[in-house]
Amino acid sequence: MNARTTLQALRIGFAIACLCALQSARAGQFILVPEGTVTLIRATTVFDVDAPVALEQGDLLATAAQGSAQLEADGTTVALGADTRIAIDAASGGDSLALLSGWIKIARTRADATQSLSIDTARLDAAMRDGAAVLHASRDSTSLFIETGAMTLALPDHADVRQPLDGDHYAAREAGKPLDVSTRPAPAFIAGMPLPFRDPLVAHSTPAKARLIVASQGRPASFADLADWLTAPLAIRGGFVARFRPLAQGEPFRSQIRQNLRKLPEWRRVLCPPPAMPRRRPALPVHAQSTEVES
Repeated sequence: MNARTTLQALRIGFAIACLCALQSARAGQFILVPEGTVTLIRATTVFDVDAPVALEQGDLLATAAQGSAQLEADGTTVALGADTRIAIDAASGGDSLALLSGWIKIARTRADATQSLSIDTARLDAAMRDGAAVLHASRDSTSLFIETGAMTLALPDHADVRQPLDGDHYAAREAGKPLDVSTRPAPAFIAGMPLPFRDPLVAHSTPAKARLIVASQGRPASFADLADWLTAPLAIRGGFVARFRPLAQGEPFRSQIRQNLRKLPEWRRVLCPPPAMPRRRPALPVHAQSTEVES
């Protein structure tokens, strides 16, 4: 092999390596596949989505009362039941979802998954590497059933205490109560679970090109769009002041924040910023100070 051939082979190999790295970096990105219309809040804009869309970190999703959807990534499928609100969050240890309310079913089929999928709820946090599980969440309670695989559970107010739980186990926690674990789901959990969740999840054939979101297709988010998220007992709430601060520069969003300051104390500095410290006048050098000489 001469020098030119060797150089060409190295270039091809480098290009393939870069392509593989790019595909790996994009492997964890979720594609939203809606059944009906899904409300998506990206940055400070609201979109009504009825076709597959590539999701971004921070996206807030809400299914309709008669709708559903699936989130699909490499080896991970998350089904959303009707009237479900969920966020695509950022986490250092892998992909993360924040479930505000509603029903989801998760299936992870990658046996070689190196990163866990974390699911944060108001009363219980969970991390799953592989398997299948059904979760229901509200502001006051969280319940889940692990069909296969295993999860690691943690309480938001005791994050340093973790409990591993394997398949065929049910866990539930209500506000102010300890974690309850059993081998059989509660009757209310079974009765409320969406019927399609009784069957294994099947990923759609995700299109190669998901529809692009164009800012002109959306509208500015209102306080009503964000109210439940702004008061959510979730870790993701910590970034909302910086994200939605531009909306508080105008009305009626600013007045509505002011009316709800008891629930939104972190917004007080936005509406009532502390007075600026007075600027100290620099001291003049001694030689620059005027002096009078008596004659």
